[in-house]
Amino acid sequence: MAVSLSLHPHISLSVPSINTTTTSTRYPTVSSKNNPIHTYPCFQLLETCSSMAELKQIHAQMIRTGLAFDPSAASRLVSACALGDFGSLFYACNMFSQIPHPTTFTCNSIIRGYTNSNFPGEALCFYLEMMLSGLVPDNYTFPSLFKCCRDLDEGGQLHGHAVKFGFGSDSYIQNTLVKMYADCGDLCSARRVFDKMVGRNVVSWATLIGAYTNCDRPKEALGLYCHMQLENVEPNEVTLLNVLTACSRARDLDTGKRVHGYMIEKKLSIDLVLGTALLDMYSKCGCFSTARQLFDDMPEKNLYCWNVMINGHVEDSDYEEALLLFHDMQLSGILADKVTMASLLLACSNVGALDLGKWLHAYIIRRNIEVDVVLGTALVNTYAKCGCVETAMQAFRELPYHDVMTWTAMIGGLAMSGHGEEALELFSEMQRKGIRPDAVTFIGVLTACSHAGLVDEGVSHFDSMSTVYHIQPSVEHYGCMVDLYARAGHINSAEQLMQSMPMQPDNFVLGGLLGACRIHGNLDVAERTVQKVLELDPENAGAYVLLSNIYGSMGKWEELARTRDLMAERNIRKPPGCSMVEIEGVVHEFVMGDDSHPQSAEIYIMIEDMLRRLKAAGYVPNKSQVLFDMEEEEKEDALCHHSEKLAIAFGLISTRPKTPIRVIKNLRVCSDCHSATKLISKIYCRDIILRDRNRFHHVKDGSCSCKDFW
Repeated sequence: MAVSLSLHPHISLSVPSINTTTTSTRYPTVSSKNNPIHTYPCFQLLETCSSMAELKQIHAQMIRTGLAFDPSAASRLVSACALGDFGSLFYACNMFSQIPHPTTFTCNSIIRGYTNSNFPGEALCFYLEMMLSGLVPDNYTFPSLFKCCRDLDEGGQLHGHAVKFGFGSDSYIQNTLVKMYADCGDLCSARRVFDKMVGRNVVSWATLIGAYTNCDRPKEALGLYCHMQLENVEPNEVTLLNVLTACSRARDLDTGKRVHGYMIEKKLSIDLVLGTALLDMYSKCGCFSTARQLFDDMPEKNLYCWNVMINGHVEDSDYEEALLLFHDMQLSGILADKVTMASLLLACSNVGALDLGKWLHAYIIRRNIEVDVVLGTALVNTYAKCGCVETAMQAFRELPYHDVMTWTAMIGGLAMSGHGEEALELFSEMQRKGIRPDAVTFIGVLTACSHAGLVDEGVSHFDSMSTVYHIQPSVEHYGCMVDLYARAGHINSAEQLMQSMPMQPDNFVLGGLLGACRIHGNLDVAERTVQKVLELDPENAGAYVLLSNIYGSMGKWEELARTRDLMAERNIRKPPGCSMVEIEGVVHEFVMGDDSHPQSAEIYIMIEDMLRRLKAAGYVPNKSQVLFDMEEEEKEDALCHHSEKLAIAFGLISTRPKTPIRVIKNLRVCSDCHSATKLISKIYCRDIILRDRNRFHHVKDGSCSCKDFW
C-alpha cells in the first residue's frame, strides 16, 4: 500500500522522534570556536573506524566530551553508523533520538540507511516525521526517497514535493526521477522528465537508455543511443553496458560491433562486466566464433561468462563443445549454478546423452543446486527426450511447483513416446489443477492425438482452443491437425483442411501430408503437395526425397530417376542420414555404410550375425526402401548398412547383455529398419529406444510402442 505523503494526517510512527525544540541537558554543548570539530581527535578516529566496537568507543568519548550533542558532530557519527559497511541502523536511530537539534543532513543519513537496508516504508515514514517536525528537505533528500517508491502514487507525490521545494530542475533529482518512473513501469513519465531536462548529461542518457532496455524495449533504447551520439555526448561505461544489453535483446549485431569498435578506438578498459556484455551480445547475435575468441582472451572469467558461452554453444547446436566447455569450467574451479545446469541438460536432451544427463542430475543433488521451475522443466525434458518417460514423470512429480512449461514438457514427452492416452490424462489433470494451457501445450496435445490415431479427440481439442481458451490456432496447430488426419488415412480431409487454413501452409504442414502420402501410397496428392512445397522453397531437399521414396515404393523407376536428375541439375542434396548411440557417456555417430569407426571390423561382423539371425527368424528385407534400380542382392546389402543398424550393432558389442540401447536418428527411421529393430530386440533380448525426427520407438520383445502407427 502506498504511503500517503500528505503533510497533515495524524500518524503514529515507529521511527526515531525528531526533536527540533530547545531542551535542557546536563551535557555541555560544544562551541565550534573553542573546539573546532574538524580537528577533534574523535573525528580523526571516525575516519578510520572499521567496526561497531570501535564506533561505540568513539561514541562514548563524544558523550563524555559533549560532542555527541552538537548537531554537526552528531550528524557525522550518525552518518558513519547508518551508512558504513560495519554500521548498525538500529544503533544509528538510537543515537539520532538523543540529538536535541538534528539537521537535514542527519535526517538524510537515516533515510539513506533505511533505503540501503531495503526498508522503503520506514524511510518514507521518517520523511513524513521530518516534515511534520519543521525540517526542510534538500536536494540530497529526494534521490534516496525515489528509490523507496513502490508504486506511481508514492512516486508522483514525492515528485510534487521536490517541485514545491524548488528542486524540480536539479539534474541529479531528475535523473533519479527518470529511474523511479521506469522502475514503476511508467516509461511515458520517465521520458517526459527526460525531455524537460535542460542540462542533460551522460548520466541522464544512460539512465533512460537503461530504463528502455530493462523494460524490454531494446530498439527504442538503441534509438536513444543514436540520438545521444548526434548530440555529441560521450557515453560512459554504464551507457555502453546498457547499449550492449539492448543489442543482445534486439539481436542488433551492427550496433553491437560499432560499440565494440568505439571501445577499442577510445582504448577503454574492458573490465569483466563490459567483457561479459560483449560476450552475450556476440553470442545472442549468432557470432559464436567472435564470442569464443573474446572469451578465450579474457584474463578473468566469472560464472556468468561461462554460462553465456555454454548457452551460446547450445543455441548454436554445438552440443559437444558446450559439454567440453563445462569440463574446462570445472577444472578452473568455477562451481555451476542452475543456469549452467539448464543449458547442459538442453544439450543432453538434443543428443540423447542419457548417462550424462543422469550425471548432471546427480551433480545438482550433490551440489544442492536449487531446482526451480526452469531447471525442473529441463530435467523433465531431458529424461523425456532420452526416452525415459517413467523417470521424466518421477522428476515431474517431485517438483514442488509446476508451471505451464513443466506440464507442457511432460505432455509433449509422453506424446513423443507413443503414450497418447497418458498425455491426454495428464492434460486433464493440468486443467483440474487450474493451470491454463498455452499454445505450446496444445501442440503437445494434438501431437499425442496424432501419434495415437485419436482423430475425434484431436478435433475436439483443436476446437476448444478458440472456443474455450481463446487461443487462435497457428500454422503449427494446423500442421498437427493435417498430420492427424493424414496419418489416420484421411488424406482428402487433410488436404481440404490445409486448403482452408487462414494462413499459407509451411514446410511442416506440407511435409506432414507428404509423409502420409508415402505411407498410404497416395501419388496424386503427393505430387500436388510437392508442387506446393517447391513453390514455397525450391531447394527443399526433403520434398524431392519423399517424392522419390513414393516413386521407389511403387516401382516407378523412371519417375524416380527424373526426380533425382532434377535434384542434381538444381544442385540439391539429400541431408545424410545419421544415427547416434551413447556408450558410457560418449556419443558415437554413424552414417550409412560408415567404416570410419575404430571398431568398424567388429561392427560389421555383428551386422553379419544380425542378418543371419534375422533371416532365421523370418525377416524379409523391404527392398522398396532402396531408391535405386539395382540388383536385389545390392539392395539387401544397402539396407544392412543403414546408419541405425550400424548404431544398434555397435550398441550390441559395446554393452552388457540385457542393457537397453538408445539410438537417435536425424531423419525418419525407414520401415525396413523399423521391422528389423523389432526382431533384433526379441532375438538379442534387448530393449531398443529409437528416436527419429518425429517420435520415439520403444521396442521390446518384438513390439514397438508406436504399434506400427507412425
